Amino acid sequence: MSDKPSAYVLRFGELALKGRNQDRFVDDLIKIVKPRVKHLGGKLEKRHKKVLLRTEAEPEDVRKALSTVFGLSGISPIWIVGHDIEVIKEKAWELMAPHCNSDKTFAVRGRRANKRYPMNSMDLQLELAGFLLDQGLDLKVDLKHPDLPLTVSIELKETWLYLDTWPGLGGLPVNGKTKHGLLLSGGIDSPVAGHLIQKRGGSIDAIYFHTPPFTVEAAREKVVDLANVLARYQNGLTLYVVNFTALMKTLRAECLDKYMVVLTRRFMMRVAVALLEKVNGQSIVTGESLGQVASQTIENITAINEGVPLPILRPLIGMDKTEIIRISEHMSAYPISIQPFEDCCSLFSPKEPVTRASLKVVHREERKLDIEALVAEAVEHTEALAIEARFPIAEST
Repeated sequence: MSDKPSAYVLRFGELALKGRNQDRFVDDLIKIVKPRVKHLGGKLEKRHKKVLLRTEAEPEDVRKALSTVFGLSGISPIWIVGHDIEVIKEKAWELMAPHCNSDKTFAVRGRRANKRYPMNSMDLQLELAGFLLDQGLDLKVDLKHPDLPLTVSIELKETWLYLDTWPGLGGLPVNGKTKHGLLLSGGIDSPVAGHLIQKRGGSIDAIYFHTPPFTVEAAREKVVDLANVLARYQNGLTLYVVNFTALMKTLRAECLDKYMVVLTRRFMMRVAVALLEKVNGQSIVTGESLGQVASQTIENITAINEGVPLPILRPLIGMDKTEIIRISEHMSAYPISIQPFEDCCSLFSPKEPVTRASLKVVHREERKLDIEALVAEAVEHTEALAIEARFPIAEST
């Protein structure tokens, strides 16, 4: 192909169904895209049910820049010409000629947003296909599943031609005004949980419970690296590093060993709520999957949920490990998650944790503790780290 695309059409997918609220979602999308294409000299234009990105950058750089944008169903590199049919034919041949003598199939698809254009979609398709074949395009026609679907779209003031649409991530664009608190460990599950909330338009801040010197500094750095992965999908996030050592020592000294997991999770929820109250947080997000480990039985989940004033979102609740790992690999978190540094949950877990926690026993154990003081101390010893989204993205996701 002799030249770069004139622009890129950013397609909405689910956003197109939002009716009167669509403009708000489109504004969210533009806020997410703008810093990603700034280094490419990109300019964004709102169009009907799509956004146009104009840039002179290489297509692969554009693709990489948009690879972490939720809310896009696809991205089409387009070539823009006028309405003159001879000019359209010339550009169509320019796009198709490099594929002569290949074993690919093709089809021409005409679209007409400008209803005043003198040719309808079918006539346009027949005219262009006939011209290409007369020029010597020796490819077979496949109208259902062509390798080269040449699309010609007659817009109001111009014509777009394109051969390819790169798949987008789908979902909804992250809305920076929302705030969800992700309980982020160093494992595989919690980053995936946060990623799925982002896919539904939720902006996350992360909360990590650190227990020095029982957990090494490398474990903390691992979580920072995971937060950096998540930050790519929104315009940065805050990572709260909670010093949980004193609280965990108190639980171990004062409470029934087999209830350590449930009691720990209940305190994590309390601390998370206290932190999220300061930023108008809307929910707590966890990476729990039903029945995967001792804390994730329905009885223990019930005990952990008790008294939490915010919704607790568990997007992985029905997934198995294979599904979770597949998403983790796709978002480039898996190589970080499998690094062998244990978090506080695994280090303080009892040999035989209770799997059917009794709230009566939980309440009895917690009466031994000054809950408010323990939570206040943990919040006081929390460090807030600003995790910036790094653009351009170093690797594809």
